[in-house]
Amino acid sequence: MNKSNQEKSLEKMKKQNDLAAGNLLDAMPLKVEQTKVDLSALKGLSQDHPRLLIKKSDLPQLRENIKADSTHCTFGTFLAESVHKYDDRSPLDEPQPYPEETVGKASLWRPYWRQMYVDCQYAMNATRNYCLAGVILEDEALLKSAKAWVLKLASFDPEGVTARAYNDEASFRVIASLAWGYDWLFDILSDEEKALVKDKLIVRLEEIMTYLIETIDLLNHPLNSHGVRSISSAVVPVCIALYGEYEKAAEYLDYAIEYYSVHYPPWGGRDGAWSEGPDYWNTAMAFLGEAFDLIKSYSGINLFNKEFYSNTGEFILHCMPVHSKRASFCDQSSIGDFPGLKLAYNLRHFAGIYGKPQYVWYYDQLKARDKEAHTKFYNYGWWDFGYDDFRFNLLWDNLSAEAPSDEAKLKVFPETGWAAFHKDMTDRDMHIHMIFKSSPFGSISHSHGDQNAFTLHAFGETLASITGYYGGFGVDMHLKWRRLTRSKNLLLIGGKGQYAENRISGYEGHKEHFCLEGGSITDSTCEGDVLSVEGEAAPAYRHFNEDVKSYKRKVWFVNGEFFVIRDRVELDSEQDITWFMHTTFQTETGDSSFAIKGEKSRLDVTFIAPGADAIEYIKPVEGFPDVDPKEYEGMEIHRHVETKFKAARSHEIVTLLVPSRLDSDSPAVEVKREGDSLVAVLGSETFPLN
Repeated sequence: MNKSNQEKSLEKMKKQNDLAAGNLLDAMPLKVEQTKVDLSALKGLSQDHPRLLIKKSDLPQLRENIKADSTHCTFGTFLAESVHKYDDRSPLDEPQPYPEETVGKASLWRPYWRQMYVDCQYAMNATRNYCLAGVILEDEALLKSAKAWVLKLASFDPEGVTARAYNDEASFRVIASLAWGYDWLFDILSDEEKALVKDKLIVRLEEIMTYLIETIDLLNHPLNSHGVRSISSAVVPVCIALYGEYEKAAEYLDYAIEYYSVHYPPWGGRDGAWSEGPDYWNTAMAFLGEAFDLIKSYSGINLFNKEFYSNTGEFILHCMPVHSKRASFCDQSSIGDFPGLKLAYNLRHFAGIYGKPQYVWYYDQLKARDKEAHTKFYNYGWWDFGYDDFRFNLLWDNLSAEAPSDEAKLKVFPETGWAAFHKDMTDRDMHIHMIFKSSPFGSISHSHGDQNAFTLHAFGETLASITGYYGGFGVDMHLKWRRLTRSKNLLLIGGKGQYAENRISGYEGHKEHFCLEGGSITDSTCEGDVLSVEGEAAPAYRHFNEDVKSYKRKVWFVNGEFFVIRDRVELDSEQDITWFMHTTFQTETGDSSFAIKGEKSRLDVTFIAPGADAIEYIKPVEGFPDVDPKEYEGMEIHRHVETKFKAARSHEIVTLLVPSRLDSDSPAVEVKREGDSLVAVLGSETFPLN
């Protein structure tokens, strides 16, 4: 590629990446919880270096503690696993641009984009960790390595391929590396070297701030998720490193604190749930958590002062359960795996802040199981667990774990529209859970067209699951399968699903606010032998089907053993219903029932009369229609069962879902009508379904 073509490629990529979310603030379903922060704490702060994570005044005592006990704050493990691992690695060369032919096609350029930020993450880990260990231990060899990495990264063109506008993920990692290097090697670098690093920091910081303030105006358009993360992963560490030495650093740090205290989080309310799902909660809380730690350790300002933060760990505990795969919602880079280890680290962080021992139990479960976390791209491209342990133990107290209750329970997050049923939560082989979602956030951002959808996990296997793969935002699997209603355990009404387009799907006339025509949780019962939740999802369907008057789905969890689902659809015209259930396991179909058979368990699904009398067919289906086969070449093909109901203006479909272990008898359950009501019969017990 010659220089002119390279420049054209750079400009084209920058234009694509500068597309920002529109101003949806007035349409958002929740108002952000606001707090006040006393910025006077920023006055008179020490100008000594270092100041990121550990202040210079605290270094002598830390050195003494480590000299006396190398395991202090897990420093010995940090040194062995997060520092010396780079000893045989040379500093990163500046990455090359994406091949010209890939620009404009997400499935083509994303592998190059990902490899670039993974390489830059590696460089950031090496730089930061060498800086910390070298200065703490006063080790000349480590300091020499740290300096080599910092100066190599400082040689990168700040307007080139590691600029924010070209690859923001790479940019965040490079600028953070330079911030750590400038701060921790301040007494090691020559005046010329300090000036070089400082100059590159300022150029890169100004590019980010111009984007935040002028291009997207983040304080008035606070939903641009990459813009938000640029604050936590780049602006905060850089401004702390430059505080008192670059006049705009104080202004920009004030900006960051204002954003977090007044405008954040836009994706969740006081109930603590996160509308974008657990994986994007994970990324948001990871970078936010570190940024808040850095601010607190330098200035004493505590930004963990909202009700959302005190409750948000409950969302992960219940809606990304430790024992399940493919059982939660929204975009997930870890889809198909158990919950990622970083979730556990984030929960432990909140346990330390708020004193919640159940979160430590969650951490312990994942930590004991995930021995190969370092091999997964969504970890090695993002996290350094040795550094995370060291940072946590420097700042927070460890708690003893406390297991959650194994009683049947329902946890509802009404503001954000998520709910979770659980029984035997601590026992993988016995755990039954269902995650339900009917969210007023609809399909905005990383959410999907899945209002009133559910997943069901039982006895070690997710039987009714999320299918497909997450190859990246905007690829075929994402746009033509994962985001769409037809890929969910849900209904098509008249062959049409919910609005799930976005700005890159190519849908003519797309407006972001269409995505916010979502669902809501309208009722729930959280006590007794029969737990229940109900959602209304009609608004999510109306863009493509204006005749949908109402679609209510109610789910009952009876005696901690089985589920009953009632779908009620009211229409202004006669339309058929297609009822989907997705799985990674084999299926068996009958006239009014079907079964999903896993390796350890099965799920029997029976449609109850008179709704069952309207069934036209039940059929098994394989594959991902319309998705480019190259995107899942060599991967398992998933399945679903499709049940078609005859056209009518009013539908009531009642379904019995009975999970059981293959080595045990399935419970004998019957659902019948008594007048206008439903009752479930289990042996000699009768359970009214109200």
